[in-house]
Amino acid sequence: MKMELRNALPEDFDFILKLTRQNMEKIVTREWNADWEKNIEPNFVNMWKTQGKKKIIEVDNRPVGYFWFEQLPEPKEIFINSIQIVEQSQRKGLGTEVVNWLLKEARNRNLEFVRCVVQKNNVHARKFFAKNKFEFIEETESGILVERRVDVKWFSSTYSLPCLPSQSRHQLRFDQPSEPNQN
Repeated sequence: MKMELRNALPEDFDFILKLTRQNMEKIVTREWNADWEKNIEPNFVNMWKTQGKKKIIEVDNRPVGYFWFEQLPEPKEIFINSIQIVEQSQRKGLGTEVVNWLLKEARNRNLEFVRCVVQKNNVHARKFFAKNKFEFIEETESGILVERRVDVKWFSSTYSLPCLPSQSRHQLRFDQPSEPNQN
């Protein structure tokens, strides 16, 4: 499956909103105990208008998904707001191609990380990011913050930038749902 990317256009928004709702409504309404139409969709629309860059994923000149990201100055990172792919095109390598594109973009911009927040109950996304070598950073109000350190090319080999001891990371376990706090 050959992926092509293009900038999102205003006329893509209906496709984007519909796809986001199809893929995420059950997950985020359960996770955040919120109503899609009253709470989530208006917030999504406002953020979409003001934040980040958006790319449409096409296969055979048809949109099959999108991703939305922004560059943040501290820490030096690309933050993924969303990667959404239509169900029939999932698990065919497109998401991994998007992650690789974002890693290359971060490397070209001399950034250190690609990060995102994954909802705790989104098992498929958790497995996807674990497979793509993202590490657990912390739980947040909105989910699990994960990151992948950007590799640097040097002498035709790839080396990962080292983690300092004070920045020790835990391997992210996405293959199981997170356990509730035992307080």
